[in-house]
Amino acid sequence: MNQPLDTARDGAATVRGARIESIDMVPIGSFLPADGGYGSAREIGHARMATLIFVRLASGIVGVGECYGPPKTTRGYLDILREAYIGQSAFDHRVIWRRMTNVLYHVRAQSQLAAAVSGLDIALHDGIGQLLGLPIYRLLGGEEQASVQVYASGGYFHEPAALSLEAQLERVAGKFEGYKIKIGRGIKSDVERMASARRILGDDVAIMADINGAYTADIALEAMEALAPFRPYWIEEPVAPEDLPGFRRLASRRSGRVAAGEASVNAVEFRELAATGGVDVLMPDLNLCGGFVEALRIADMAQLNGLRISPHVWGSAVGIVAAAHYAAALAPHPHPARDHTPTWVEFDVSADNPLREALLSQPLCLDHGRLALPKGPGLGIEIDRERLAALTLDV
Repeated sequence: MNQPLDTARDGAATVRGARIESIDMVPIGSFLPADGGYGSAREIGHARMATLIFVRLASGIVGVGECYGPPKTTRGYLDILREAYIGQSAFDHRVIWRRMTNVLYHVRAQSQLAAAVSGLDIALHDGIGQLLGLPIYRLLGGEEQASVQVYASGGYFHEPAALSLEAQLERVAGKFEGYKIKIGRGIKSDVERMASARRILGDDVAIMADINGAYTADIALEAMEALAPFRPYWIEEPVAPEDLPGFRRLASRRSGRVAAGEASVNAVEFRELAATGGVDVLMPDLNLCGGFVEALRIADMAQLNGLRISPHVWGSAVGIVAAAHYAAALAPHPHPARDHTPTWVEFDVSADNPLREALLSQPLCLDHGRLALPKGPGLGIEIDRERLAALTLDV
């Protein structure tokens, strides 16, 4: 049956407007003061960095996304992306990606190419959402909702000039229903840090503990047993991401919930992680795993394997909002109520992070541990160009 003429014309105009005209990357970052670094058991960081990717469509719409990892490495893939995508339709993004990675199979999508494609995928969805007048979570099939559940990610190891663990937690106590702290420097330290967190945050909140893969399976099991009295909601990355045998050892002996996957790239690596039986919650990072398309494949695989999803976020406000749209697009499963087992979204609460606080024209809106979904189409955000210029790195 033929469409009405005006609808057909509108559709044709939309298709023409979706042609990709340009792709640009902007490295951004902020640096911490001397002796003010913070981080995990593996590393104390002294900078926050990411790469924003901007895609201009023929309609004039500009979509924005974020890439995880070192900007200098990420930008090395810009010419490859331009060659594969410019002149193509944004609606064809999945086919273009598969065609490109099929040709570049020696490069592999497990490299920093995956981060570059991730940011591009987010930017394309932002552009398509603006073109169609839909927020991304509706574009992906999610139902209308106002906000998503987040947990306060902090409790970092710190240098002398940075806030202590206790001070970090006191800043945010009572404002969230879930909190995450860093552990992984030995059983005694783990117990002391978890005891402090439980004392400051209270008995009625979820407390996640992140080892960042600093243990082997035997030490991880010992740590989980020692921390059990403090009721950790999950133990995150108890062993290194590549230690699949370690996850298999955890599968039959652990007593608590395990979350992992922030360093995994594409659905293939998540499939291998899930197959160990040692993980309950998969943690795709939208800025690294392949963007929305790949993250939805991971979510489908998680559901088929009886696992849960909680997106990892470490970067700018763009990545936070992308993760919120992703969480909002996922249907509750198997329980029909979203608040029964929420799809927790990570929300960094470090004291000074301009990539989170100063990048957008309108700041992110938090209320009692829930992050409001922007109401506009696409990601629903606007980058403040003056602030972006101030955060841009020369790399």
